[in-house]
This record gives sequence, C-alpha cells and structure tokens, in this order.
Amino acid sequence: MNAHHLPTLLNRRTALLTLTGAALHLTGCGGGGGGLAGLTSGGTGGGSFTSGTITGLGSIIVNGIRYDDSAASVVSRDDSTPSARALKLGMVVSIQGSAVTPAATPTAIAEATASRISVGSEWQGPIDALGNTTLTVFGLTVDTLASTVFEGAALQFSELLSNHYVEVYGYLDTTTGHLQATRIESSTTQPAQYRLSGVVSAKASDQATFQIGSTRMVLAAQIEQPAAWNNGDVVRVQLNTTPQTGVADTLWTATRLQLLSSPLLEFEIDDDDEAEIHGTITAFVSNQSFQVNGIPVNASSASISGTLGLGVRVEIKGTVSAQIVVAEKVKVESEDASANQEFEFYGQVSQLDTQAQTFVLRDYTFHYSTSTRFEDVNWASNPAPLVEVKAYQNNGQWEATEIKLDD
Repeated sequence: MNAHHLPTLLNRRTALLTLTGAALHLTGCGGGGGGLAGLTSGGTGGGSFTSGTITGLGSIIVNGIRYDDSAASVVSRDDSTPSARALKLGMVVSIQGSAVTPAATPTAIAEATASRISVGSEWQGPIDALGNTTLTVFGLTVDTLASTVFEGAALQFSELLSNHYVEVYGYLDTTTGHLQATRIESSTTQPAQYRLSGVVSAKASDQATFQIGSTRMVLAAQIEQPAAWNNGDVVRVQLNTTPQTGVADTLWTATRLQLLSSPLLEFEIDDDDEAEIHGTITAFVSNQSFQVNGIPVNASSASISGTLGLGVRVEIKGTVSAQIVVAEKVKVESEDASANQEFEFYGQVSQLDTQAQTFVLRDYTFHYSTSTRFEDVNWASNPAPLVEVKAYQNNGQWEATEIKLDD
C-alpha cells in the first residue's frame, strides 16, 4: 500500500493523540526498554517526531529519548497555557524536535531538542466507583497498571476515594471504551469543567444529543464544534459540572466538542523526519494499514513482531511521509513490559537523609536501600551531586534501583 493512499479510516474514527491521547509508551527504562526506543536511524530529514508517555524528567524522556524542553513551545489541548515546567511523569505528549543524536554508549541515552510539545488529559470528572485496579468515570472504565503515576490527594490506587475528582492521562481503547491510565491526578475539589473523550454513538437526527458509552450529552446553544461529525467519530468534549434537571435520564451539557486528529497534521511534520510512536491501535484495516493513537501508519514494508489488531499496544519506528508514519519496525508491547516500567530522573540531589535513606530530586522523594546500585556516588564526600536515578513506584513511594553520577 502506498503511504499516500491510506484508506478512509484516516478521515473517520480519528483517535486520541495521547501518546495526547495521545501516543503511548510504557515499556522499560526511559520508556523504551529492550524495544525500539532511541530513534537513532531511518530519517533523512532534519527533525524528529515522537509521541508517547513521559517516563523521565530532566528535561523530559519520551520513548527512550531525552528531549531538552527548555525552549520548547508547549501547547495544551485543555485550553490552558502550560510551560515546560508543568510537564509531569505519566503525561502523554507528542513532540516535534531536532534530529536525534544517538546514545554514545550502551548505557547512555539518545538526545534531541524539542521545539513544540502537545499535551493533554483524556478524562476529568468525579469517580463513580472503585474496583481492585479499575475505577469508573461517567460510567466508563479506567484501567490502571503498576506503572500508572498517581499524584494529588491519592499517591497510590488504594488511596483513591469515591468523593475524589480525577484527571486521567492515557490511551483510549476504541474497541472497549476503556482508558488505560498512565497518570491519575486526584483532588477533593471539583474542577471548573469535566472532560471526556471517546467514540460517538446514538447521535440524534437533529444533532442535539449523542452518547459516549452510556453517558448522554446535549450540545449547548452556543458551542464550538466541527462542521461535520457522526456516529463512529472519536471526539473530545468539555462538559458543565452539573447535569440538566427535569429530564428522565442524566443528561450532561457539552460546551465544546472537538474531532481528534493526528498530531502529524497539527505539527505539520516534514517528510523524511524520524518518527517513533508508542500506543494503542485505534483503527485497523490490515497489518499494513492502521492508526496508533490517531496517527496513521503504513507498515507495508515493516518488520512486524507480534499479532496486530484493534486495541493492541505497539511500538512503531519509522519516518514521516505525507503526514503518515511509514514504519520500519512494529513491535507488540506486552502487558508485563508496561506494568514493570522504570522511570528515569536527572538533576541535583537535595534533602539527603542517610538515616532514612531518602533524598529529593525534581520535587520527588526517593528511597534507596542495600539493593540499590550506586555508580560513582559518595554521599560522604558530596551529599548533593548531579545524578541519574532509575526508580519505580511501590505503594506510593519511589524506590531507586540505580543512582549514577551524571557527568
């Protein structure tokens, strides 16, 4: 299949950009593990594009690439005006940047400079119910993993309460309607508006009412919306926080509706730029033609590892051509790889407590132990070194597995 003639799925069921909804990635250290991370070959253009989860800080690490975000323009799908400082672990982003400099050694990390970053959560609203590892928002299921980042009122899943409001970042499975959470921010304070994304159904002939899952919505009288949208399209809606009264079933008022499109179109990525995306297959025609988080992929000449299909999590490496990722490699991502992810941090140690075996780095508190691997770090001679830390979450606490002097 020619990269310039991907089927009509490019115009319909356009899914979330996540890894903003964005294009995803949860696999090993720095987001890449033993997979495809690092984007070190393939593109002949002067830039790069990647989409996935933030798995490290200092600047930010996405898909195994450390992006300098100090001069980047950060764009939010949530109508806010974030700065690079507002980018947090577990957020799903898409990044336009310079060509990637390959890692100098097997233990180093590939690097690039970000020029533009797009970020946004998928769902925001009150918790309806809590399960063992799932929660529901507006009757829709949020799935969590051991690698899901929690911040706010709850620092781990067991601390979530039924009176909490949550903002969820992650990847939408359009086949089930579930959202696999990469980050959950919780609060006891009601937000100014609610937010929901998903596949449109039960759209009325007068276009006034529609559903996402079982949640019924009606368009506000004055609403920003696309000229044409239909059942089967993937949309993002902003809702009033109080449902309408005087109706038989709960009916929420949508004050904004957007069709979600590929970030390749949003960024106008140049042909031949390197591309790496991690996420969920959100539209599927064949092994050669599908979308990942709304990003069209032509895999007609790619090496494919694993069985592809709707809802399958994958890693893609290739180049951009006519706003399509022409894949060189496609790898199915295992649930175990996603669940056992480590995160990576760069920066200066502060508040070192050798008795409690803790320290602070980039506003996160880390615990270390006798099982932590140290490399060229000596607390006695330098209690505030610049370091690289690899860590995972355990019962709401960050456990350092490796602390290495950052030279």
